[in-house]
Amino acid sequence: MKTYTCLVCGYNKLEDPPIYETGEKSFIVCPCCGFEFGFHDDDQEYTYEGYLKEWIQNGENWAYLPKPENFDLQKQLKNIKQ
Repeated sequence: MKTYTCLVCGYNKLEDPPIYETGEKSFIVCPCCGFEFGFHDDDQEYTYEGYLKEWIQNGENWAYLPKPENFDLQKQLKNIKQ
């Protein structure tokens, strides 16, 4: 199964792309940072960087999965292609 990467936190096991090739947002929610593509960026007007900063300041709590003991955000962020 193909997986996709969260453009906010670098979590690389999303089941759908955050943004389709057509440019439409998928409304998928990242189980790591909780960002919902098409809601937080469009409706709530968050930038990816702004949401990431706020998520880090609030303790990097995982949204829908238990935070792994060996979680390394700096390593995970490298999954995001600049």
